[in-house]
Amino acid sequence: MAEFRSPNGCDSANGGWYFWITMSNSPPTDKRSKPKKHSTKKPLVSTRPTPVDVFDDSDPGDATQRNFRYQHAFGVILLVAGKMGNRPYVAIWCEQHEDLLAERSDGTFDGYQIKTSRPENGPWKLNDLELIKTIGRFTGLVREFGNAINELFFVSNTECDSIGKEATNDRRRSLCPRLFLEHVQSCSAPSEINPVFAPTFQNLQAECGCSEAVLFQTLHKMNIVLGPSRSEFEAAISHEHIAQLDQCKDLNADQLDTFRDYLIGVVYRASSLQVGDPIRHLRPLINGADIDPRLANKRLPVESLVIYAAQSQGPQVFQYVGESLVELGKPGRSTVLEQKLTAGGLADQIDYMAERERSAERHLLEDVQRRPERYPELMKQIEQVVLGECREAHLRARQGSTPYGPAMLIDVQDRLRKIAREETALIGDHTYECLIGMAGLLTRECVVWWSPSFPIEGD
Repeated sequence: MAEFRSPNGCDSANGGWYFWITMSNSPPTDKRSKPKKHSTKKPLVSTRPTPVDVFDDSDPGDATQRNFRYQHAFGVILLVAGKMGNRPYVAIWCEQHEDLLAERSDGTFDGYQIKTSRPENGPWKLNDLELIKTIGRFTGLVREFGNAINELFFVSNTECDSIGKEATNDRRRSLCPRLFLEHVQSCSAPSEINPVFAPTFQNLQAECGCSEAVLFQTLHKMNIVLGPSRSEFEAAISHEHIAQLDQCKDLNADQLDTFRDYLIGVVYRASSLQVGDPIRHLRPLINGADIDPRLANKRLPVESLVIYAAQSQGPQVFQYVGESLVELGKPGRSTVLEQKLTAGGLADQIDYMAERERSAERHLLEDVQRRPERYPELMKQIEQVVLGECREAHLRARQGSTPYGPAMLIDVQDRLRKIAREETALIGDHTYECLIGMAGLLTRECVVWWSPSFPIEGD
């Protein structure tokens, strides 16, 4: 700020101007004056928010995760429906040709496409791109697998457009999924489709790039399902679906939610490419005889998977006591397995049993790290279950002619498959492959024989 003062502080009328520039309205202070005291006021605290004070609604990552969880949660709904007998499902395949592929008891399959949408986007219509893509995927299934595909379901948290049959707006009627499917399924041939719906049928055929016959066959298999809303699907699964299971009717809310999260986790892992079976490193890629571990990992058997057994409710199964016979990670006797299988007439099964044995040991070591609280009790449980079945099979097989190893092995396989399917709580939810591998481990430990006992060479 510029000021004009005379040297003696008088105005301009007394003569002589003195000019200086100052940054304030006050004149400059004497340089010889005492310095100002430091202010005792506390510095102002910043009022700017931290990154965790405000919800970020611009990043779609969490919404994407929720949509995937919705799909996996619907897989749990199908598993529970199969367990209760509401649907004739024996297994669910995750991300195998479809989002979810339900294996029926008659050997055919139902396909499920799961699509989430914001309700504010409005109801689904037959000119919506995602619905058109779904029908296109369904036509591909029918074209490739024919009558192996039984039913096809479009599942969403958002309703499809609804309009009465008496409505006069033909354009809206033609795009209403329910009316369109009802009409097409009432026709015995594409030529019978009403002129109101014919343009929609033709547009779908062009978008799907399929023949008229394939699209017509696909639409006859298709239906629409309104799933739970995205804001309540977890509560709905816990308290409306899982709570209906006989084993879960007396569970509290926390127990139901824990079981729900466990099942959703199982569907999630089966929907990914995560494979922990070491056989994948040994299976020939060309003309491989064994089932592809990547494919086996996608199948979730209904009967053996949807079983609840809470330790907090006390022992749910018969408990074995004592020490384990098998020490995981310990170098085994090199030729014991070969000698015993050869003596039992099972020389051609040596490689099979050795691979299952190594795979089971690796699997159990990983399970010890994953849930150490269950071991060594669970190890003893698995050993005794397998050992009991092997000894019972040996007792029956040795009544016949020798060598009786093949008959005994077939009997053991049947017994262990049944346990893995029907008594999963008895073995800590381990699989048949783990049980047959344990039979190999017990064979190497000289507690399981496939022939009359004999001195082991080199031991």
